[in-house]
Parts: sequence; C-alpha cells; structure tokens
Amino acid sequence: MLCPEIRNFPPPKIMVTHKENLDFKSVKQILVRNYFYKSLIITCPDEIKTPSDIQDVVTEDTDYYKLTNCSLTEFVEPTFIDSFVKTGKIHCLSVDRNCVIDNCAAVTPDGHLILHIPDFIYQTLGFEGIKRPHNYYEVKIDLKTITKYDKLRTGLEKLKLFDFNITWEPNNEDICPSSIAKYFCDRNIDTSVHSLKTKSLSPFVTEIPVLKDVDIEEMVEWTGLLAHDIDITPTEQYISTYSQPDSENALKTGRISILIVKGFITPTLVGQVCEKLAEYVKTREMEGYWASVSIQSDENSLWQWKSGSPRMFQAQDACCTAFLTNNGHIVYSVGELTYS
Repeated sequence: MLCPEIRNFPPPKIMVTHKENLDFKSVKQILVRNYFYKSLIITCPDEIKTPSDIQDVVTEDTDYYKLTNCSLTEFVEPTFIDSFVKTGKIHCLSVDRNCVIDNCAAVTPDGHLILHIPDFIYQTLGFEGIKRPHNYYEVKIDLKTITKYDKLRTGLEKLKLFDFNITWEPNNEDICPSSIAKYFCDRNIDTSVHSLKTKSLSPFVTEIPVLKDVDIEEMVEWTGLLAHDIDITPTEQYISTYSQPDSENALKTGRISILIVKGFITPTLVGQVCEKLAEYVKTREMEGYWASVSIQSDENSLWQWKSGSPRMFQAQDACCTAFLTNNGHIVYSVGELTYS
C-alpha cells in the first residue's frame, strides 16, 4: 500500500459530564447555559399523557419566525436596537449553514451580534476578532454600544444574505413578541411564522427502572429508545437484542408518557419546562419516582461545553438529560465534535 495509514483517522472528541445530588437551581443553570436548541423530550413515568400544564408551556406562545435573505446590516439599525435589543431578549441564529465551511451569525439575548467568518473573508472586513479553530475568526459586536456605525455597516454589507430563525422576549409583558415579525415585514424582509412541532408517545413497558438501581448511561439509553418508539421487548432472542435495564426496585407500572418537541427552542422555554416538571415531581409520592427532560443542541450554533469555557460556533452534537426526583437531581450530558 502506498498509504498504509489512510484509515487511521482519530476518533471524534467526546465530552461527558455526570453530576448527582444537585439542587434544582444547579440543574436549571446547566440546562439553560446555551442559547439554541432543536429538540426537547419530556418523560413522565406512570402517566398516559404528559400533564397538561407542562404541555401548555410548549404549545402556548412559542411561535418563532424565519427571516429569508436578510442582511446583517438589519441588526445594527438604530431603530431595531432601540425597539428590540434594548427592550427585551433576542434569540436569532443563522440556519441551513455548516459552521465548518460557511459564514454563521447569531444575535444573543445579551445584545451581541456574533459573526463566525473564515480567515480569507475576515481580512477584507476591517473588524477586530478572535482567532478560532480551523482558520475562522469570531467577531463580537455589542449592539447597545455601537460607535463606528458607518464602518460597521460597510463591513457587514460585504457579507452575503442570511436566513435566520428569530424570537423576541419583550421586557414589558403588555407588548406582543410578534412585533419583531411586523418590524421585518415593514422593511420588506421575507418573514414567515413557525410553530414548535410536538409528538406524544405512550410506549408499552412492563415496569420502569429506578435511578438507584441502574447505571445512568443505561437510563439515558433506555429513555432514548422509548423516545424513538423502538420495540424493546422483541420475542426473538439474538445476541444483539437490547434488554431493558434490570431494576430491583422498579416502579410497578406499565404507563409512561413521552412528549417530543422540535423546532427553534430557547433556554427560556427549557427553563419553564424544568420548573413545571420539578413541581409535578413533588406531587408524586411513589417511592423512587423520577421524571426527565432531555435537550438536543443545534449542531451549528454557538456552544459552551461548561461554565468558564469559551462560547463559540462549533460543529458539534450534544445532548443533556436531567432526571428530577424528590431526593436530589441528576444531570448527564454527552457531546462530540463532528469535526476535530
């Protein structure tokens, strides 16, 4: 062979975190650390349907908007900044882009416009940025304190048009969040409204493992298989057949409800779901009872692996699952860099 090492590629970098006996505040801080998620899975044992007050959180006032062929200059307009950036929280992320090969951009709730730009384009813009892996630069613009407006606008005009998902959470509850959609429509930006997609499952199980009997990785795998509606009780016995984790103190119930939510999901929504789920768990007196919430990252978004690490655009795939109980909560997260 001319190239004997042609298949000797390094494995992807994996990050795993497992924390036990957490209070609710710590759990919530972990789950809302990042800004952009694409799916949310809520699992409630001993229920046929997810409790209605939890369902209401993900179905009421959760619309988001898509901006098509939008220039980045729209986000530095003084009217936009005064009307939306300074009066609420914006979650805005470029869509249909791969941050390994494309420009990416985001507007974050703290009022920053973040650009992820390859080196050869960055050198033409006249911006100050931070070098990131794979010959990219990150440019962070504080929209609330722009000084050199004309220079900034000139640089942004050199970048091509983007498609974005966007939501706005006004500080004043009397103001409608859809005001941001009207603003872009009035500026002749193609704007469409989208709703989160939900799917309810009630898979068949004979009993439900409890956390004190089962390894956390097995619990995450088990709940994941249920969410994918996979038959985990096959009649044929093969060496590769999956078997449900053995649990000496299993919950003696065959009921379990799963609610899957997909779309442009913000940390605000994740936090609200966690609060409702924690309140629900407190009402259950069944010994060993637990409920879980699992969140999936948007693979081409700003991402922070842990507190204190840099938040940057990375091609990654990350999932975090929290098991809520009456005796301390557990968080298990796993992720990998898809390009390292």
